[in-house]
Amino acid sequence: MLSPTTPLMMRFVLAAAVTLPAATYAADAPHADAAAKDACIKACNECLRACRECVLGCDCPGCEKTCLTCIETCRTCVALLEYDSAMAEEMCEVCEEACEQCADECTKCGDEPCCKACAAACKKCHDACRAMRR
Repeated sequence: MLSPTTPLMMRFVLAAAVTLPAATYAADAPHADAAAKDACIKACNECLRACRECVLGCDCPGCEKTCLTCIETCRTCVALLEYDSAMAEEMCEVCEEACEQCADECTKCGDEPCCKACAAACKKCHDACRAMRR
C-alpha cells in the first residue's frame, strides 16, 4: 500500500501540481519594483517546474529531497508575493537558500539533463529572489 510519503505517491502528487498565475494580484502590488516581483514569480514557477521534472526523472535521493524542498518553497514564495503578504520578502530569503542548496545538489548529481536544467532554473530563481529583497 502506498503511503502519502512514498516516493511513488509523491511523484504522482508532483505530476499533478499546478503553478499559480503570475499576474493574479499584480495591480495591488505596493512593491517598489513590480518588474522584480513579476520576474521573481516567473523564476519561481519555472524553478518549481524544473524541480518537478528532476524529481520525476532522477533517481538520486539527495537530489530528490532538495528538489521537493525547493518546490514547496517556490510555491509558497509565489503565493505570498501574489497575495502581497508582509512575509513575502522573508519567504524570498528562504526560497533563495532552498534554490541554492538544490542547485548545488543537482550540480553534484551528474550529467543528467534534468539535473542540469534544474540547477540552471534554481540559480535563476535564487538571483530573482535575492533581487526582491534589495
